[in-house]
Amino acid sequence: MVILKALENLQFLEINDRIALISTDSRITLESLRNRKNRTYLIEKIRKKVIEMGNQNWKIKFNWIKAHAGHHGNELADQTAREASINSDINECYTRIPKSAVRRELRDYSATEWQSEWDITTKGVFTKLFFSNVTDRLKLKINVTPHFTTMETGLGNIKSYLLKYKIKDRPTCSCKRAEQTIDHIIFNCELVEKERDRLKAAVLRSENWPVSKDTLINKYSKGFKKSRTVYHSINYREIAHKITNLYLEK
Repeated sequence: MVILKALENLQFLEINDRIALISTDSRITLESLRNRKNRTYLIEKIRKKVIEMGNQNWKIKFNWIKAHAGHHGNELADQTAREASINSDINECYTRIPKSAVRRELRDYSATEWQSEWDITTKGVFTKLFFSNVTDRLKLKINVTPHFTTMETGLGNIKSYLLKYKIKDRPTCSCKRAEQTIDHIIFNCELVEKERDRLKAAVLRSENWPVSKDTLINKYSKGFKKSRTVYHSINYREIAHKITNLYLEK
């Protein structure tokens, strides 16, 4: 907006030498002006103003300067902006809301509403242990597979679940140590001890084991790297897939 106002004031100056250098500390503005795919309102207004002034024999150039580096004009612009921000007698000269701001507000509002419904629903109780926060879930990029869904819902080819519907005669895990539940598979089953130890080692670098399912999925679903020689990736999602391959296809 400042650049546009500067051009508007320049345009009607009665001077013979119609050459102007507009200096700004905003790299993003200069990059947007160069990017022809950027069609935002203010950027287009500046472009049109430059063309209009060009037809009036103006030569306009833009230049980037470092902020807070002692440039008199830049310091004066900052001071004027600060004074204007606290002066209630000055009318706003720009009241348009960017589309990006509208989209962001709509996303935030939708996430808030979704969270409220998620908090009060009595459904998906087990899944809430993994995904308690809607915003955090939306940030995760997950390749959802049938096995992964079983791990995060507790529904599917799990013996304790199948027993409820008399599909299995007993809930005993294949390790013969305990009832086969998701918690047992993740935290105790000997058949996936090696994979669990890798995951556990990653967790113990910053916190105590065991951690909540919510923490597992949000903090340890991405790859972890350990210095040069040992394992290259510890990924909860990959471990979940290995675990379910062991159990759920049986």
